[in-house]
Amino acid sequence: MKLGIIDIDSIPPVRYDWGAVKWVVDDSVVGGSEQSFGIVHINPGQTNPAHWHTAAQEIVHMIQGECDIETAGGTIKLKAGQTLFIPVGDHHELTNNGWEPAVYVCSFSASGRGTFFVDPEGSGATALSGARASY
Repeated sequence: MKLGIIDIDSIPPVRYDWGAVKWVVDDSVVGGSEQSFGIVHINPGQTNPAHWHTAAQEIVHMIQGECDIETAGGTIKLKAGQTLFIPVGDHHELTNNGWEPAVYVCSFSASGRGTFFVDPEGSGATALSGARASY
């Protein structure tokens, strides 16, 4: 592994019915990476369904718009400029109830995130397109 710049335009999006993710850094992009980093778009009125990560903590930093995030402790509204820390194993669901796309960056403490959906057959749990469909 060596220092390098990743051109986001060269990263294909993984599309879901709720929006898309571009995995900018993980082991499939930078061999040997021990972290992962992505850019996520959630379309207005759509939900990234309830899921959790068994192998990594997640940090979400909202760049544009806002999301209502359902957690075991209740609903959190995350707005542009705010950051949320999600511990390993915490279930979370992100809904864009706003008028514009919600755009955030997510950073994980491991390259393999160990993502599981509460309803793996439900809407939004399976990628519609993209080479790396795991979220």
